[in-house]
Amino acid sequence: MIPVRCPNNHNRISASNKHSMALQALTKEHPITTIAELNKCSRTTVYKQKDIALDAIQKTFEPTEHVVLFNFPVTKQMIKQMVISLVLTCKSSYRDIISHLDTIFDCSISIGSIKSILDDVCAKAKIINQSYSLKSVRTSAADEVFHRNKPILAAVDIESRFCVLAAKENKRDYETWAIHLMDLQKQGYEPDTVIIDSAMGLTRGYEVALPNTHRRHDHFHFLKDLKDCARFLKNQENSMVSEVLRLMHAFDKARCPNKKKSLKKTLDIASSKLELLEKTRRTFNILVGWLQHDVLQLAGLEPHDREALYDFILSEMTVLMQSHQHRIQSIVASLKKRKKALLDVAHTLNEAFKKVAQTYNISIKTIWAVCYTARYSMDSIKYAMKLWELQGLIGEQYDEVEDEVLTILAQTHRCSSMIENFNSRLRPYLAGHKEVTQKMLDLFVFYLNHKPFMRSFHQRLVNKSPAEALTGEEHESWIEMLGFTKFKAQRV
Repeated sequence: MIPVRCPNNHNRISASNKHSMALQALTKEHPITTIAELNKCSRTTVYKQKDIALDAIQKTFEPTEHVVLFNFPVTKQMIKQMVISLVLTCKSSYRDIISHLDTIFDCSISIGSIKSILDDVCAKAKIINQSYSLKSVRTSAADEVFHRNKPILAAVDIESRFCVLAAKENKRDYETWAIHLMDLQKQGYEPDTVIIDSAMGLTRGYEVALPNTHRRHDHFHFLKDLKDCARFLKNQENSMVSEVLRLMHAFDKARCPNKKKSLKKTLDIASSKLELLEKTRRTFNILVGWLQHDVLQLAGLEPHDREALYDFILSEMTVLMQSHQHRIQSIVASLKKRKKALLDVAHTLNEAFKKVAQTYNISIKTIWAVCYTARYSMDSIKYAMKLWELQGLIGEQYDEVEDEVLTILAQTHRCSSMIENFNSRLRPYLAGHKEVTQKMLDLFVFYLNHKPFMRSFHQRLVNKSPAEALTGEEHESWIEMLGFTKFKAQRV
């Protein structure tokens, strides 16, 4: 339909006619000259309407950075919400928050106001932290992290990663630990097993407050000491290699017979030291490998075989200590003192395997053989050979027995990795230049307990917070739990 010029207005073209002109020009329904004549306007006007239409089409299909996601007034409540999020999510300092609000919103805020905002939510966070029942915590881990040389007593549930305790104290003796553990008992905290290091106050505190909880000393710190010692020996050997090469170069360049003789004597001594260091390092690494992979690893030998190998390693370490007393002496002392603690997990596995053996009426030795196969990849030839052998002993029940053994291994923990993991997540809030009060610590714990894991080795924890993993129930976003409204983006 060809538009007709509005008879009531001879000076202006109506919007609908402009729209029609643009469409006709784009579709080339009529030549530009014809369109101009029909609308009683110039060809320039028709081209202008066509360009306006093309520009509108271009803007419609181009991505834009100005899509409106939120429509809300910047209120004091929203500013408070942003301050809390900047502190917890971005770990911002107070002055960074002041700068951010001034840059983005042209809004000024004082340090005192920021502290007041945080104080208000700290009280809510503490109440929420104490509202959880801890009866489901069966395996726990405890440790101490330090801020400005003051200890923070921490404990977590291993399965859910939920922090049950984070208390800032002046001391870390057994009485301080025992008091906090007794307070936790009011929330139902009575784990079957707790994994701890060799700290005397921590060990004694659990012994006094929770005498029925099995205390298992972790392997992580001991293995770390072994690795540090191995690295030290390697560095000593490398330094001695450099020294021998230097002496050899000096000996080759020397022309004076007396100097050559002196250098030869020094070179022989250095070469002997290098040979001893190399032998010491190799022997130490072999012993550490046996200790780590055959004695302490969950999938391994039976307890009495581990004990025999442990004693052999200890005797060889004692001999090795004579040639290089520094560092190795402390390892030997630790091996003598902590034998029972380090082998505790093997005896724990043995008790669990006895029940499996009784259930399926097979020997405990066979169960340990099934356990040993967990060391191999299921695609490997070694696993296939062991599988064929064990299926002949166990029969059709093999798959059920193997599942039982693997479940026991998965549920038995030997390292305090989860408490170290929690410490690593808490540590960014504990910068030395920042003052951290107990109230703020409660807020940090609340955030870490209710922030969902974006990724995890365990699929059951992905996109779930430690609180959800502990209770099995979903909860609101942590910001909503503190009484704020989480804004929703418009879907475009």
